[in-house]
Order: sequence, then structure tokens, then C-alpha cells
Amino acid sequence: MVKKLFYINSEMEPFASVSNQGNLSVDIPLGLQEKGNDVRCLMPKYGFISERKYILREVIRLKEILFDYEDSSYECSAKSAFLPKSRLQVYFLESEDQFGDLNNLLFKAKNGRFLPDNDVRFAFYSLATIKILPNLFWFPNVIICNGWTSALVPFLLKKLAKSDKDLSKIKTIYLANSLNEDVIFDVKNLPFNSETLTELKALNLNQIGCANADATIVIDDEEKVSAKIMKTKIFKDSKKCSSVDLSKSEGDSSDLLNEIEKVVKNL
Repeated sequence: MVKKLFYINSEMEPFASVSNQGNLSVDIPLGLQEKGNDVRCLMPKYGFISERKYILREVIRLKEILFDYEDSSYECSAKSAFLPKSRLQVYFLESEDQFGDLNNLLFKAKNGRFLPDNDVRFAFYSLATIKILPNLFWFPNVIICNGWTSALVPFLLKKLAKSDKDLSKIKTIYLANSLNEDVIFDVKNLPFNSETLTELKALNLNQIGCANADATIVIDDEEKVSAKIMKTKIFKDSKKCSSVDLSKSEGDSSDLLNEIEKVVKNL
């Protein structure tokens, strides 16, 4: 049976990349597509990404999307392109305020420090990821959340699914690939009301992603993180948590691809 898979990431070769995640975000979606799945990707439209070079197309139904969440109103747009030399569709989420001025380090200032407003930026990104689905005319079976920038997607999906039958059918997989020790969402900065915040608290993003996703896969890559991550209480309590070691794979992501495919089939 063909699965509809939405792969959410914040870096993807050749559009924008600061780590090996940029390569994995190509290899894994392409591999899942080659196995017969209907795969689409989403990433932010950073201001430096050339629309002409990568042939980003405007889609009328994805222009100026207005949506509400709790007591706030938001707006975003999205453009569509294909990964070069492939038929893998990539949507680029546009918000000039959130992504327009970022440099090619994406999450950091030029001095190497994490940007202080990453929490607000990627909380918006996670919310918009879900809110644009009706405009795509396409609801996935599974959303694959690649790393801390999409860690809030499973949490927000649970909230929104309570009043939306289309969203209630979607499962989530969270891919944890770093310790995220420098990236903690400060709930005081997030645009959610107090009821939401009492559940969220100021947790490391791995904890938020794992606690709310239907399955978690921990990736050991340049740094081995599974030993530390999986010792934390929230990972021990996770019903579906596995790990994949890519540290000696020399660029071969087939073990991760196979694990994701197995998890998708079991959800």
C-alpha cells in the first residue's frame, strides 16, 4: 500500500545546508519515494535561496495562507519546486519576518552562537507545517519530523487533531539527531496561551518531540548521541523508540531508510 509521507526539515542540499542533515534530507525522501511511497518535503524559504536557479513556482492556493491558532492570527505562503534531477516535490514555506533575513548558517549568527529567536521562528514553522495541509489538497499518512526545528509538530498536531478529523488520522515520526543542549524553547516567547504552555513547559526539544510523536528514531552520526538521549526518562517512557548508527556508514543511509520504512509500516 502506497503511503503518503510528509518529510519536514530545515536544511536540504543543494538549497541550504549546514550539516549532514542536508544530505540525509535528500537521501531518505528519495529512498522512500523509490520504494513506491508518495513523498513530499517541506523546508523554510530562506531569503538567500535563488528562486530562478531552483525554479521555485508560485501556486495560487499556497499564496497568502491565513490561519488562526488560539488567540493569534498568522500568514504564510509556500512555493513549489522539484529537487534537481528528480521528481521529488519540495515545498518552500515563506515568511519574510521569520526566514527572510537569515544568513547561510541558518540557526546561528556569524559568531557561531544560536540565534535567540529560534524558538519563536520554528514554533511558527511547526504550526504552519500543519496549517498549510488543507491548501495542499493532500493529507499525509505520516509526518516525518527531522530534528529539533520540527520537534513541535507532533505536539501541535495532537492539539489540532482534537477538532479536525483529517488531522486525527496522521501519525508522526520524530528523528532525533543531536543533543540540542543549546536549543531549548523558552515558553515565555512562544505565541501560545497559558493553557498550552502548562503542558509544554521549557523542555529540550528532543524531549518535546519524543514525548508527543508516535515513534522516535535516534540517529548516531558525527556525534554519538543515542547513549545519552535514551537514558533520559522521557525516552525510556516512549513506547516506540529505536536507534540507528550511521557513524561508520561513510555516507550510506540505507540503515536509516530501512528503519524509517519499518516504523512507517507499523504505525
